[in-house]
Amino acid sequence: MSQNPAKTTSSKDVQRAEIKDLGLADHSSHSLRTFATTARRQRHDIARVFHSTTKLIPSIPVLLTLAIFILFSTFSLLFPASRSPVPPPLNNTRLPCRGATADLIHGFWIRDSEQGNHRPPLYDASCPFHRNAWNCLRNARDNMEAINSWVWIPQGCDGLPLSRIDPAVFVSAMRGRRIGFVGDSLNENFIVAFLCTLRYADPGARKWKRKGAWRGGYFPKFDLTVAYHRSVLLAKYTWQPVEQFDIPNKNRLKGFYKVDVDIPSDDWANITKFYDVLVFNTGHWY
Repeated sequence: MSQNPAKTTSSKDVQRAEIKDLGLADHSSHSLRTFATTARRQRHDIARVFHSTTKLIPSIPVLLTLAIFILFSTFSLLFPASRSPVPPPLNNTRLPCRGATADLIHGFWIRDSEQGNHRPPLYDASCPFHRNAWNCLRNARDNMEAINSWVWIPQGCDGLPLSRIDPAVFVSAMRGRRIGFVGDSLNENFIVAFLCTLRYADPGARKWKRKGAWRGGYFPKFDLTVAYHRSVLLAKYTWQPVEQFDIPNKNRLKGFYKVDVDIPSDDWANITKFYDVLVFNTGHWY
C-alpha cells in the first residue's frame, strides 16, 4: 500500500493562508514586497538623517526645546489651568518712566513732596517674613514716615520717579516660576521687604526655606517661589590660620581668607538649575 508523502508547511505558506483568510490574498505578495521596500528606505533615511545630525549637535537642544514648547502650548490650549483671582492693580501697571527708555540703575533719591508722609509700605508689622530684630514697624523705629517718603529718580527719566512695584501684576506675571536672590545682607534686606510686599497679592504666602535658602516665601495661589541664599563673596573662600605662614609681627592677626574668585561658592553653584531667575549682588565684603 502506498502512502502519501507528508506535506510540509513553510512559514510563507502559513503567512499566505493567513492573508487569504483576511481576504487579502490577491494583494499579499505585492503588500509584502512593498512593506520590505518601504522598511529598507526608512532605515536608509533614518541612518542618513542621524549621520547629518551628528554634525549639527548644537541644534539638537534647540529642536527639543521647540518640540517641548509646541507640546506644552497644545496641552495648555486643550487643558487650560485654573487661575486664581488676582487682586486689583495698585497703580494701573504704570511703566517705569512712563515707558520711556532710561537708565534705572543710576539716579538719585528725593523726598516726594506730593505724597510726603502718606506713603506707607504695603505691609505691616505682622508680616511673617520679617526678622524680629529688623522689623522696624514692630520695633517702632523713629521717622518711619519720613523714610518711606523717599523716591528714586532714574537717570534720563525727565525727573519722573520710579513707579512703585505692583505686587498683583508681578506675581501674576511670574506665575509658576522660581526666583532666587544670592548675595550679602543687601539682598537679604531687600528680599524681606520684597516678600512682604508680594504678600499683598497672596495673603496665604508662607515661609519657604529649602535648597539651602536662608529665607524665602512660597505663594500658593501663583505657585511662585522667591528665596534668598547667602553668599557674601559669590566665590569660594577658605579660612587659613596665620600659623601656616611665616609672617613677622603678626600683631594679633589670626589668619586669612583665601578667595578663589574663579570658583563659584557652593552656596549658589548647586541651585542654578532649580531657579528660573537669579539675582546677584556683591562688593561690600571685598
